[in-house]
Amino acid sequence: MFSDPHKLFNLLLSVAAFGLILSVWLVMVLLWSMKRKRKSSEVEERLKLVQPDLKDGSGGRVLRLWHEGREATTIVPGLGNDGGLSRGLERMRLDAGAEAPLGSILTSVAGAMGVAAVAGYLLTSSLMASVALPVGVLLAFYIYVTQRISKRRATFERQLTDALDLAARSLRVGHPLMGSFRMISEELPEPVGALFAEVCQQQELGVAMDQALREIARRSQSDDLKLFATCVVIQLSSGGNLADMMERLANVIRERNRLARRVRVLTAQTQFSKRILLALPFFIFLLLATVNPGYMRPLYTTGTGQFLMFLSAVGLLCGWLMMNWLSKLTP
Repeated sequence: MFSDPHKLFNLLLSVAAFGLILSVWLVMVLLWSMKRKRKSSEVEERLKLVQPDLKDGSGGRVLRLWHEGREATTIVPGLGNDGGLSRGLERMRLDAGAEAPLGSILTSVAGAMGVAAVAGYLLTSSLMASVALPVGVLLAFYIYVTQRISKRRATFERQLTDALDLAARSLRVGHPLMGSFRMISEELPEPVGALFAEVCQQQELGVAMDQALREIARRSQSDDLKLFATCVVIQLSSGGNLADMMERLANVIRERNRLARRVRVLTAQTQFSKRILLALPFFIFLLLATVNPGYMRPLYTTGTGQFLMFLSAVGLLCGWLMMNWLSKLTP
């Protein structure tokens, strides 16, 4: 394989250059994340807003407001730090709206990866292909799940403003809060309708309203739903006009969605560039393999070619992650 010292030297030089570039990139990312974390810690220390909830370890915020000389305290549910891998996968399943149990989904994905590995080895007699194809199946499944979660969140944000407007009108005509929630569950489809139906069901089983709202906000990844739950809990404890609060909250969420759509438009060029750059190597590979198969045969028939293809796949994965990170705006 390495009978020619010149080829061996070129291969070692390529591996060393790739390792150097990857190490520099990892060091820069680590330094940037440490700097960002230090700034966030300084801001939290100055504001003194974040206080952990010692009861359930959810890590929420404790808000204290004053109304007519009395203190009203509530807890904004956090994302929680008691997850683990199984809890994170279960949360992804719920966010994607999958009805199948988590065990069935994982079994199906593992079976598909096993079939891809066996098929890759039988078709190419290459160990590299039997490893790369299952990884490709897992990556395709992850992309499908993330896209489904994004679409479901966009639908949820759009329906939530309609639900708040419907609740405000229902409260103005004299319906109680639970009656407005029940109307939302009957008039709106999933995912918002099912969420408010769960709140009504918990209320019928004897769970307090504030506890039911905190629970759905804790399990949700939507900041708008957490804001809604916090406002309702504060209003229930301190008093006030729920209809006016829901109208103002609907306007705030609508403006947030408008700003989010503007951000997506500004980052659309990065997303389009990402898709083009990721698809271009595959297009060129297929084109060259069709025009001149002998020219591309050493890439998957020799050990050096398979190693270079593996490095190319790692480079594409790092580029995909980097461009996703560049196009993601965090508050």
